[in-house]
Amino acid sequence: MTRHTIEDCSVDSRALSARLLAIISAIVFAAFVDHPVLAHHAFSAVYDTERLMSVTGTATRLELVNPHAYLHVEVINDGDEIENWLIEMPGKLSLARRGWTDDTIAPGTTVTAIGNPARDGSTRMGWQRIQMPDGSELLFPALADQLAIEEQRRERARRARGD
Repeated sequence: MTRHTIEDCSVDSRALSARLLAIISAIVFAAFVDHPVLAHHAFSAVYDTERLMSVTGTATRLELVNPHAYLHVEVINDGDEIENWLIEMPGKLSLARRGWTDDTIAPGTTVTAIGNPARDGSTRMGWQRIQMPDGSELLFPALADQLAIEEQRRERARRARGD
């Protein structure tokens, strides 16, 4: 049996103090600094994924930023009052891969945004598709991928039938 003395467990008090100070500083920094990773949220916690809604209005600003991009739309409600809607989209990198630029939706463009409404009833939605004045649609990347896969499946089936 080995006997341990207090000396065997000695700690350099200066090193311990420095580590403790570093840990406390990191905790204080994290608590008081706005950090996007800490603010990130689950889509279904903010938006009602069981419902779709649409709003038509005038685009006022497109913010292509990360981690989410935002389209600001002025909508005239049933009481003839202006509501400012925020349409949340995937981030700039995801949209840029699909050809989006800062000019994809110019201010003043009339758009119809279709998406999932905010759970808290605020004037914001999670984007699924945006209908442009010329009838074209800008689709959520995952939705666009699903539609492309389905179209490829249909094309293979047509070729197999000889259509």
